[in-house]
Amino acid sequence: MIPTAMRTVLTQQPLGLVFDIDGTLSPIAPTPDEARLYPGVAALLEKVKAYAHVAIMTGRAVTDGAQIVNVEGLTYIGTHGLEWCDGLPSSHPIQLMPEALPYVEPGKYLLDLAERELAAVPGVIIQHKNVGGSIHYRLSPEPQRARELILAALEQPARQVGMRLSEGKKIVEVLSPLTVDKGKALRRFVEHFRLEGIFFAGDDRTDLDAVLETIQLRRDGLATFSVVVQHPDTLPTLLEQADSVVQGVAAMAELLGEIRAQLVQLRTP
Repeated sequence: MIPTAMRTVLTQQPLGLVFDIDGTLSPIAPTPDEARLYPGVAALLEKVKAYAHVAIMTGRAVTDGAQIVNVEGLTYIGTHGLEWCDGLPSSHPIQLMPEALPYVEPGKYLLDLAERELAAVPGVIIQHKNVGGSIHYRLSPEPQRARELILAALEQPARQVGMRLSEGKKIVEVLSPLTVDKGKALRRFVEHFRLEGIFFAGDDRTDLDAVLETIQLRRDGLATFSVVVQHPDTLPTLLEQADSVVQGVAAMAELLGEIRAQLVQLRTP
């Protein structure tokens, strides 16, 4: 059942729908490469794009996120907002924020360092991006120990080259120092398409910036609604700030189906 406040947002035109991938549209996978959209989600995204501007906003690189979703006609926003692509990268250029260019080499240096220093730590997976990258330790037999080793290896070198570290669900992110996050990317998406309504769904720590931005956009006069997909380790603050909470990816896929049905109803003469 769609809440009344969400239904109000869905009546707005132009409308934007923005989704995280991992833990939102895709179940959390043991490794990044094993992530797959929940069954039926791709078909629903194909359908809702006829009624709204749809964006996939992820911490993954654009090419990585687009490969998982593989739906043309969506906006793909990667690396927490540093990358933007107006469709699938196979047919559209990826735009990297010019301000991020000086951090390509420092990010590569830190990821290469991580590969050397953490080679003997079991269960650690290192994922390179255009700027920085991610170090996953979900598969580690001793995740707390793995986390400590990752931070010990990278904290000082990151400071030395002007990069920063951030943490999510059993992941350490190597990021540029730029004040770019999913919240700022969400506002850019709103402004780019001159939206009157925006819906956002996410589940992890980096999605908090986007959820908080929906609150600020609402204060600015926009119709907004945020949904957080709850997992056992979801950040309590994220749950507190969301307009609504759904239990797991299956429930999010069901909600997406309800959104599609509501949009069809609203737009049918």
